[in-house]
Amino acid sequence: MDHRQKAATLLDSEPSETADGPDMKSLVCCVVLLALASRSSSARVAVVFRLASPPIPVEAGQSFSLCAANVGTASADLTLQFINVRTGTIVASRDVILPPPGSAAGTPDPCLQTTADAIGPTTSSHSNPTLVVGLVVIKKGLFSRAAAATASLQVTVTDSGGSRIIASIPLHLATLTNGRNTPIEHVK
Repeated sequence: MDHRQKAATLLDSEPSETADGPDMKSLVCCVVLLALASRSSSARVAVVFRLASPPIPVEAGQSFSLCAANVGTASADLTLQFINVRTGTIVASRDVILPPPGSAAGTPDPCLQTTADAIGPTTSSHSNPTLVVGLVVIKKGLFSRAAAATASLQVTVTDSGGSRIIASIPLHLATLTNGRNTPIEHVK
């Protein structure tokens, strides 16, 4: 049987009668399952990457600013957090969606601020200082385009001369990945 005869036979037959291809019912079931899987919910499976600062000692009078920038071609869904290293407490957190560079959409404030007082009691002892970590969680849906972001943490103090930056620390990739760089987990 040549290709023309086979095509004519397939077109004339009912979908359930074809042995060579999927029937319409199976195709519809697959489409419905994919639609349900990609539907957003409060806890979803997503690919997540984390950028983190090293632990930073906290001293009285300091302020901390964690700022992120979208450097990809798709919108970046980010969670910015300050975490007290000693207690594990999330001191401050903020969710933000940053449009890609050059987008006509307005860009929301990409920074999260906190103070030494909010992080916890500061000590003058160098043997057991209060420590803070800046964390940026880059989230994306299982079927969405890849997001790319960069971030840094700035430590400032205010004195008689005004506010000045005493440290600017870039965040680094802190996600353990499989061989294909695809961590998959449940996120909120």
